[in-house]
Amino acid sequence: MEKVRPFLYRIAQLGFRPMPGAHASAMSGAGQLFKRHDSLLANPDARRLDLRASVLNPFQEFKVKVYQQASRIPMLVIADLSLSMSYIGLSNKQQALADFAASAAYSAQQTGDSFTFIGCGRQADTRWLTAGHLGFGAIPAMADALRSRQLTGKAESLTEVSQYVPNKRSLIFVVSDFHLPAERITTLLGRLTGHIVIPVVLWDEAEYAALPNWGIWKVKDLESNATRTLLLRPGYKQKIQVAFKQHRQRLQQLCRAFSAEPLFINGTYNADVVTAYFYGRAV
Repeated sequence: MEKVRPFLYRIAQLGFRPMPGAHASAMSGAGQLFKRHDSLLANPDARRLDLRASVLNPFQEFKVKVYQQASRIPMLVIADLSLSMSYIGLSNKQQALADFAASAAYSAQQTGDSFTFIGCGRQADTRWLTAGHLGFGAIPAMADALRSRQLTGKAESLTEVSQYVPNKRSLIFVVSDFHLPAERITTLLGRLTGHIVIPVVLWDEAEYAALPNWGIWKVKDLESNATRTLLLRPGYKQKIQVAFKQHRQRLQQLCRAFSAEPLFINGTYNADVVTAYFYGRAV
């Protein structure tokens, strides 16, 4: 397998965070972005003395430059480990999930942020909860465990995962196919209010787009094991595609109500898609 690449991300406003990192915060300290001038008495650091500002000051005070400190943010990946995430169409959803988790871990590592993975099946898998900065050897092990994991049942613990989330503002990726009732999605996002939440929606075009115009199509619900046989024809295929488009719009509206813009990944995982997401919006 080709090595999973990290993506680039920056968080715009963190508030007051004492730990230096890579993201803009409201802290003053050892940064490179000029914030304001202050008096030498209020900020006694002669190394940052600004002679020009001091000479121009009408009150004849010595002025020093104050810079904005960049800070750290915890990153969490909360993953849906229900049976529906084992779907294989034109691509493999479970593979895409493992690749995303590994990419996120590498990204946090190179940015200097902590990383936590929480898997949600019938019970929450918290083996990587206290991992913090995963070593280079631990990240592939985590991804391999996800790829080979036997997924079963439903993600019943998904709405209970907030108990494992830090109190301080964090960057949280919720990775799922989001074929969930609207009430469960609302409950989950409501319990993560106050954090920067990014729903990562894993879909496959074989579910809705890459369908034949004619033929017998057997549909199976992986979680309930219920099957249904459909006779495909162009008009019925179009109805399926319209239904998925409407589902996407409803999901966007639902997530946006919680200021959580969803990130749709169709097929295999590509780190450039996530980088483009962060460049396209300020979070």
